[in-house]
Amino acid sequence: MTNAMKRNPTGGSGPRMLLYTLGILVAIMAAILVKTTAVDNSGLSRTANLASFSPLTVAPVANQSDNTGRPIAPIALTATDAQTSPFPIITWTANGLPPGISISHTSGLVTGIPTLAGTYAVTISAKDNSHPPTFGSTSFTWSIGNMAPIISQVLPVMSEGVGGIRVIITGQNFLGASSVKFGSVDAGSITVNRHGTRIVTFAPPELAGTVHILVTAMGGTNAPVPADQFTYLAPTVNLLATPSGSVSGGTRVRISGSGLAGATSVTFGGVPTSSFTVRRHGTMMTAVAPPGSPRTVTIVIVTPGGTTSTSGHNNYTYVVPPPPTPKKHK
Repeated sequence: MTNAMKRNPTGGSGPRMLLYTLGILVAIMAAILVKTTAVDNSGLSRTANLASFSPLTVAPVANQSDNTGRPIAPIALTATDAQTSPFPIITWTANGLPPGISISHTSGLVTGIPTLAGTYAVTISAKDNSHPPTFGSTSFTWSIGNMAPIISQVLPVMSEGVGGIRVIITGQNFLGASSVKFGSVDAGSITVNRHGTRIVTFAPPELAGTVHILVTAMGGTNAPVPADQFTYLAPTVNLLATPSGSVSGGTRVRISGSGLAGATSVTFGGVPTSSFTVRRHGTMMTAVAPPGSPRTVTIVIVTPGGTTSTSGHNNYTYVVPPPPTPKKHK
């Protein structure tokens, strides 16, 4: 056995073995380089070699925490791509985003308003325009909670004690509202807009006074603040257009005031009237005086908002009519 064969058991010399090894490396590099055709800004086709192993790295995103009904702070995804020719174009996709959140496939901007509380495992993926394409991704956890409702405005801010008036409540976090109370009394039907910022309802009957409106939604019940207050008007009498009448009764007494809507009884000195009617806005009513004795009495009106107080404007006087004048004979 020659010395050359001892140095190179395969049967070749040292230089030949080196060339053989270099040839294998060149073949491997050629195998992982691919041809691709791109169109530049001038519309001309150009051919470039792209290394299919060029890394595409998506920048990590920290775990997120937000609440339903409020816009998130936009998240701008970024990626690093080793591709240089053609200029890399990234396409973005996402899996597991909370409902109400979306990603722009071209810019990678994540925006929206969460609509459902929960914990979400999110994966953001990027793909470039190499051939074949290169991929990258990042994953994080997104926790969505529910905030308690916040009332910022109520319109109107007052009504008759009889209730029934349409009330618009403006604020935040009303999604999933299950009840609206005026004080301790449940309101009528509830309509919530899709953004959870507006409720339309109807005031229930309530005694005179100021109460807080309480909205219960997915995040709980709002804390009472001055902006959520609603005032029920007590019934008042401002003027009797007919301040006196016959002791025999039957006089139609016109009464002006406020909060008279929904009146359930009218009494003259404790004696109930046989008939009364209230105009729609609760500022005027007509009552038929019952029989009485010659004196001044107080007219008392009872409504869902309460009972009129003695003010001097609701005093009615019974009088004895003068005897008829005898007819003169010719």
